[in-house]
Parts: sequence; structure tokens; C-alpha cells
Amino acid sequence: MSEDERLSLTQKYEELLVAGGGMYVEVFNRGVIPLSYSIKKRNKAGETNTYLDGIYLLFTYFTKPESIEVLQETLIADDDVIRSTNFKYRKRKY
Repeated sequence: MSEDERLSLTQKYEELLVAGGGMYVEVFNRGVIPLSYSIKKRNKAGETNTYLDGIYLLFTYFTKPESIEVLQETLIADDDVIRSTNFKYRKRKY
């Protein structure tokens, strides 16, 4: 995957966050890092791909809870995404 393709994917998810109501979107690109173990994933066409390295991106943003579900569904459906994790931070009320 070329640098332009990686940049377009990053912009695609950033625009999805903003369209869903995300504010203060920050992207931290750690770059291409070898995976600890190989991952086999089947794409929509039914082909099996084996991945040995991955692009690590960290998106930090504020949004409504409803937009997180849309983002998760989009990430799962995308063939270019191997794994994704979402974390929700809340302020504690003392």
C-alpha cells in the first residue's frame, strides 16, 4: 500500500468522524509496524490474505455515543482494516 493510499484511508475515517459529530479530531500515525503474529483475514470477494505488518493509527476525538457505533460498523466492513479497538473515556463525578 502506497503512502497516498494510506493517507486517503486516514482522511476517509477522519471525515467519517467529523460527519458523525466528532470534534477536536486528532490523528496519531505510528506508521507501518510488523505484527507480533501473522493474521489471516478473508475479504468480501472471498480471498484469504495473510498480513505480516500493519499501519497503526490512533484517533482521539470527542463525539456523541451514537456515532461510535457507526464508526465500528464501518471499520468492521472495510477490507483494509485488520483489527480495530474503541475506547470510551468518561470524566468521573466526585
